[in-house]
Amino acid sequence: MIIVMSFIGLFDGAYCIYGRGGYMSSSVAVSSFLKAIAKFSVPSWINFFIGVTTVLIATRIFTPDVYGAINIFNTSSAAFVGLACLGMDNAFIRFYHEPPEGVSPQELFTYCFLLSIGGLLLFSAFVLIFFHANASNYLFHQENVYLVALICVNGFSLLVLNNYFSQYYRMSNDPYHYTIQQILVQFFAKTFVIGSVFFEQRIDTVLTINTVGLFLFMLVCAVIQGRKIIVFPRTFSWEKFREVVRFGIFIWPLSTLSTLNAFVVPFLIVSYLDSYQVGIYSAALFFVSAFGVIQSGFRTYWSTFMYKNYQHEQSLIIRVHDFVVLGILLVLGLFILCQHGIYQFIGQDFRSSRLFFTLVLIDPLLLLLEQTTGYGTSIAKKNYQDTIIYVAAVLLNILLCISLLPHVGLIGAAIASMLAAVVRFLLSSWRGQIYYKSISSIRKTLLGVALILAMAISNVVLTDKMGFEIFVVITIGLFAILAYRRDVRRIVDFLERRKCRKNW
Repeated sequence: MIIVMSFIGLFDGAYCIYGRGGYMSSSVAVSSFLKAIAKFSVPSWINFFIGVTTVLIATRIFTPDVYGAINIFNTSSAAFVGLACLGMDNAFIRFYHEPPEGVSPQELFTYCFLLSIGGLLLFSAFVLIFFHANASNYLFHQENVYLVALICVNGFSLLVLNNYFSQYYRMSNDPYHYTIQQILVQFFAKTFVIGSVFFEQRIDTVLTINTVGLFLFMLVCAVIQGRKIIVFPRTFSWEKFREVVRFGIFIWPLSTLSTLNAFVVPFLIVSYLDSYQVGIYSAALFFVSAFGVIQSGFRTYWSTFMYKNYQHEQSLIIRVHDFVVLGILLVLGLFILCQHGIYQFIGQDFRSSRLFFTLVLIDPLLLLLEQTTGYGTSIAKKNYQDTIIYVAAVLLNILLCISLLPHVGLIGAAIASMLAAVVRFLLSSWRGQIYYKSISSIRKTLLGVALILAMAISNVVLTDKMGFEIFVVITIGLFAILAYRRDVRRIVDFLERRKCRKNW
């Protein structure tokens, strides 16, 4: 929670100082912006503690091969949902504040929801009939149509609970129901996994308990919540929804690729190595999930804020970008300094992931930064450019993994993920800035990214040399302070004048 408050303090302090000096005026109540971020962060922090508890228990009761298979299953389910949604979940988000004339948000939700359900059913039937053998062999090294069917069922649960109901509460600015839903989904999902230890520790048993439990929970949620949210249009008009469908179809490859990108590395690891190595790699993803918690409130609310206020709040958006860079450096530095203590609580078989966890972190770190640099293409409705960029990044990731995995093992996969993320960030930011300027200084942004990469790589080079690790983190931190001295000075000024909040 301290880190979240640090982010909020950075934003709030910046606004107070800029506002007092006349540097930045805002018609939007920035206090409301900050409160919304904080409210949407609550479920992520609670889920983080649930997730931490689960990881600590799971890495001690499951072997790396079983734990790796669980990760493959969850990743495959998420990738399947991204493929089957047809991009309509993203279309719902884009058009929530600008719906077709005469269409309510609930009607928009219903239309997009039903199209995604139809897509999921079609893809499920297609995979189960024609590709179940190949999918099962690649993912689990056994021909078992039952496991593939479980992926389809689990994907259906995730589609309803996370891709739609949660998004509806997010877009309608309802943090109360959003929080309840997110916490319950996470709690039951993790409980079912851990609860499977009381049964036979076979992968099909573990996955069955998790899938069936989550599916039953989804049905209850769908019945209770669907009555309030799902509203069928009185009269359907294709003309009204044409732009919605077009947007969804064009962004569909992008949303699919972004999901598949997370799937690529575990898939290639299990193909070239085995599920045991996937389990070790998954331990590094613990830090990814931890960072996901830290930035979730911001990402959850940011897209809503951008689409609603990009025409009126450009100066605020520019300043937020600089503070996100500083926040990322702060979080990464804290992770590096705390890694030795954290890994003491993880099962002994999983601790080798400490060698490369900072490289794995680069992808979500830069993905967050893209939220402040690459929205221009979406605002301009030129999503095909993002699709091309993601295709290039995914292909690069695949080629590098294929080249490096057989020779250097898991660290090769981490290097491939990092390099692909850097290329994606640079291309996405370049295209985004053409249509919407959200960066005050390209040179300063590139320097910030270079410092992030230097800090991550130094942890690999200096593994088990704690003194040098601390020295490097402090040195890079000083460079960051020097590069962003104006922003840091404003933060210090804010901290010295806490009464600023009351006055504004």
